[in-house]
Amino acid sequence: MELTDIISKIVVVIHVIAAIVGIGPAFVLPILTSSAKTGSQLRFVFGMMKTINRFPKTGGITLIVTGILLMIIDKMGLSVLWINLSLLFFIVIEVIIIGFVEPRLKKLTQLVMASEGDEIPVGYNAAMNKIAPLEAAVHVLTIVIIILMVVKPV
Repeated sequence: MELTDIISKIVVVIHVIAAIVGIGPAFVLPILTSSAKTGSQLRFVFGMMKTINRFPKTGGITLIVTGILLMIIDKMGLSVLWINLSLLFFIVIEVIIIGFVEPRLKKLTQLVMASEGDEIPVGYNAAMNKIAPLEAAVHVLTIVIIILMVVKPV
């Protein structure tokens, strides 16, 4: 086995771990927020989100770096359709998250954390209804990227 093959395999492992670390919270957090039934449960979930949200950012950066490294190591560049589609979908995901989800979640977090008692804050459900379709789009695009990365259609 050549050195480039070994390096490529190591980078692939890091890439897959970064995907798990980066993607996992994006799928789990909506489940946690929808399962919270009281104000105190919501405050707990939103407090936890603050810590957990570091993982997708770190995973996302690592995915980009390792993905570019793999393109260089494997001498693929941007000549392969599934790589181009994956990159395009990843950029769309980042635009949705950074441009639309995060600002709304920031306001929602402030609303939830400022609330007291066990009542769900007024406006919470309406705000979540605006975020849910965006998260669903991110999930669908993420699944498409995973399929592209595994199947690697020509």
